[in-house]
Amino acid sequence: MSDALSFLLLPFAASIAFVLIHAYLGVHVLRRKIVFADLALAQLSALGATVAFASGYSPSSAAGFAYALLFTAIGASLLTLTRGLARFVSQEAFVGILYVVATAATILVVDRAPQGAEHVKRILLGSILTVSPAEVARLALLYAAIGVFHWCARGPLLAVSSAQTPSERSMLTVSVWDFVFFLSFGIVVASSVTTAGVLLVFSFLIVPAVIGSIFSDRMRAVLAVAWAVGIAASAAGLAGSYAFDLPTGAAMVTAFALFLVLAGIARALMFVSPPRRRANLNLAALAVLALTLVFALVSSLWLMLNPTADQPLAAIFEGASGLGPANFLGTSERDIFDSATRDAGRFQGEVDRLNAREKAARFEGAPLSDEEIRRIASYQQSFNEMARGERFVQDVLRGKARAREAWIVGAPVAAISLLGLALLGRRLWRVRFETMNSASKPSVIPRCCFWRAAVRPGRANPSRSRPTLRRVGLSPGSPRHSCAPLLPFGARAPCPRQAAATAMRILHRSRKAIRSRRRR
Repeated sequence: MSDALSFLLLPFAASIAFVLIHAYLGVHVLRRKIVFADLALAQLSALGATVAFASGYSPSSAAGFAYALLFTAIGASLLTLTRGLARFVSQEAFVGILYVVATAATILVVDRAPQGAEHVKRILLGSILTVSPAEVARLALLYAAIGVFHWCARGPLLAVSSAQTPSERSMLTVSVWDFVFFLSFGIVVASSVTTAGVLLVFSFLIVPAVIGSIFSDRMRAVLAVAWAVGIAASAAGLAGSYAFDLPTGAAMVTAFALFLVLAGIARALMFVSPPRRRANLNLAALAVLALTLVFALVSSLWLMLNPTADQPLAAIFEGASGLGPANFLGTSERDIFDSATRDAGRFQGEVDRLNAREKAARFEGAPLSDEEIRRIASYQQSFNEMARGERFVQDVLRGKARAREAWIVGAPVAAISLLGLALLGRRLWRVRFETMNSASKPSVIPRCCFWRAAVRPGRANPSRSRPTLRRVGLSPGSPRHSCAPLLPFGARAPCPRQAAATAMRILHRSRKAIRSRRRR
């Protein structure tokens, strides 16, 4: 545990620095409604780093940073110009064009560079595990300076980010502050892409800001949630990468996506009223059921049309029910299939044993000699070839078995799926029809709101009959009252309180007007 903590301490410190500045900039990007601007700037920064790599400079050197910053500044200028063109074409279209052109240019440059494929992989996924203490300190100082600048200029930056064309400011002022924002944004992106990679930088920028926006629309609350979730997701991604020996950048991006899904579920189930929670649960259950039936229908049709192809649902069904391919094979075919299964497992076990021996010798014991490494590699290749041959035999026999079971299993599953979809569609149509009818029917004023609706101020005799919406001749009013009945999926029927109160006020004014005319 201590080795893991010491190994992941510097990457986690760098992740905290990334989250603090990128989540803040991501909130600005969401307010501007140009979500992919950060991805375009990140790709332009990657293009600059690739040009530096092709020129013989390291992407993490000062020259590499200068190249990345130059291309990012060009992108900031182009993004500033897109505000003036937003009246004709959406800004997202220009951002998409900028990203595609930068990606294509990166591929063209990499094609002429040695070890280009390895460079592209590093640019996409980064190498946050290899960050040094000096790099962490340099990034922290740079991000702190940019954060202080944004704090001092928070007024105009927030004003420009909150509206597409602020009417109280001139276009020149808006363009200047746009360029200042995108330039500082580009500096942050250019400094982080070489360490974290394009995909992870995009996750740092957008995912925490989106999660914060799910729970609140206030700037401080959004930032607090974004920072907390970003740090937690970074820690989870690093821990998962270390525990399961996965690529760090991809593991952290997946952790951010998982936290986004969990945040959406929590928002729909925990931070709502109990009726809304029940409605959301019902809707989620219906959606899962519908998707399951559609997937079963498509898989059963695919099984009947092409039984020898890959059948993921059939494999799941065979594993769950025990109705495997052996049940549709003859005696000799079944013996061959069982023998191939045993031999494939034995050969794969030998390969795993050799891999474990090599790994143990590499990290724990004495290193292996070149002759031993060659012998292990030769054995591994032989066992892999034999296991591949046994799996080929399994695939051939499995295809024969599924060709025989295609209509026996596929036809009933397709019929059940169609029946389930029909019943589900009928239920949804009935719920919708009842909701529309309930919304169009006038409601009798309940006891809880009769006094306020039917009795004018100063009159204390509610003994007369309670009026209905039909009686006063008024259409249903607006919802948002406790006495309004709750319909399916969280919708509320029109509450009669407001409608009846409005009707009584109209009648009272009409009577006063008639009396005043008679007096005249």
